[in-house]
Amino acid sequence: MKITLFGLLLLPVWLSNAQAAKQKIKIFYDCQTVYCETTYLKQNLEAVEFVRDRNFADVHIIILSERNGSGGKVFHLHFMGQKDYENLQQKYDFSVGADVTREQIRQKLLKYIKLGLIPYWYRNGLADKISIRLNLEQENKTTTDKWHHWVFKIGGNAWLYGDSNTGMQNLSGYSSASKVDEKNKFAFGIQYNSRHRRYTYNERIIKSVSESFNINTYRIWGIDQHWSYGIFGRFRHSKYRNYAQSYNASVGLEYSFFPYKESASRSLVLTSKIGGFYNHYFEKTVYNKTEETLWNAEVELSGNLVKKWGSIDASIDYTTFLHNFKLNSVGFNLGTRLRIAKGLSFNTSAGYSIQHDQINIAAGNLSLEETLLMQKELQSGYEYFMSVGLSYSFGSIYNSIVNPRF
Repeated sequence: MKITLFGLLLLPVWLSNAQAAKQKIKIFYDCQTVYCETTYLKQNLEAVEFVRDRNFADVHIIILSERNGSGGKVFHLHFMGQKDYENLQQKYDFSVGADVTREQIRQKLLKYIKLGLIPYWYRNGLADKISIRLNLEQENKTTTDKWHHWVFKIGGNAWLYGDSNTGMQNLSGYSSASKVDEKNKFAFGIQYNSRHRRYTYNERIIKSVSESFNINTYRIWGIDQHWSYGIFGRFRHSKYRNYAQSYNASVGLEYSFFPYKESASRSLVLTSKIGGFYNHYFEKTVYNKTEETLWNAEVELSGNLVKKWGSIDASIDYTTFLHNFKLNSVGFNLGTRLRIAKGLSFNTSAGYSIQHDQINIAAGNLSLEETLLMQKELQSGYEYFMSVGLSYSFGSIYNSIVNPRF
C-alpha cells in the first residue's frame, strides 16, 4: 500500500517529465563552418534535443558561411523540417563584421537559431511558452559608413625554434585593402615571408634561406546575377621558384550557372582569363632563358553542392601558353562529405595535376641539400594528393549533454 501511494505521489512528476520530453524538438545540427559553437548551443538552447543522426531529427539545421565585404562573415541558416514538420522549410541570413568577438558571433547564432525554431515550437504545443520582444531603437537611427565599404588589414608573425642540432626562424608580414559592394570588388594585398633554417650533421653545418614577396590585386565588375568580368595583376619574387621579378596582368570573364546569391548552397561557375607576363629569373632556366615575355590563357569550371546528405566540391582547370600549346597544365580537385547511411559517413579529398608549363625551373642539377631542404623548385610532370576517411557511430541517438570535467 505504501509503494502504491508513493507511486501515485510521483505520478505527476513522471507525467510532467514525459510531457517535457515530448515537447522537445529533436534537431540535427549540421554545421559546415568553423564557427559552429556546438557546446555553447547545447548549454543555452532550450526545449530541443540534439541527435547525432539526421534521420531521427524533427529539424535538420544546416549552417553555412562565406566572406562578406567587410572581411567578416555572412551566415546562412537552413531549417528543414522532417516527419510531422516536413512542410516547415525556412532560411535566415545574418552578417558579422571582421572585428566582432567570438562571444558576439555565438550570441547572434543562438538568436537566429531560436528565431528559426519558433514555428516548430509553436506546432509542438509551446505557443504559450514563447515570448517575442522587438527592439526598434537601432532601426530609428541613421547609420553611415565613414569608410565607404573600405577595409584595411595589416599584420605580421615571427617565430623561432631550435635545439642543439637544428634552428629555425620565420618572419612574415602582410597588408591589404579591399572594397566590396553588391556587384563590384576591389582588393590589393602584399605578403612577405622569410625563413632561415640551420642543421648540424656530423659537425657539418647546413644553412637554408628562403624568401618570397608577393603583390596581388584585382578589380571585379558584376553585370548581373550570372555574369562578371575583371582585371588582375600580380608581382612575385621567390628564390624557391627562381623568380627575381615576375609581373603578370590579365583580364577575365565569368559565368555562374546559378545566381550568385545561392553560392553558399550550390554553385557552378565557368571562369576564363587571358593575359601576359614578364619574368626575370635568378638563374638560367631549363629553356635557356634569363628573362622572357609571354602570353597565357586559363579556363576553370568549379562547383559545390550542399544537401542534407552531405556536400561535394569539385573543380577542373586548364592553362596554356599561347606561343606553344604544348606548355600547359591540367588540374582536378574533388572533395566530398557524404552520409551514406544511419551513422555511416564517408569523407574524401583528392587532387591531381599534369604539369607541362614549368618554364621557371632553373637549369642544372640540384645538390642533395638543395633538394632535401626544398631550396629550389624541382621539375615534375605531375602533382597529387588524396585523403579518405570512413566513420561509423552507433548507440544513443541523443547528443545534447555537455560534460567539461577534466
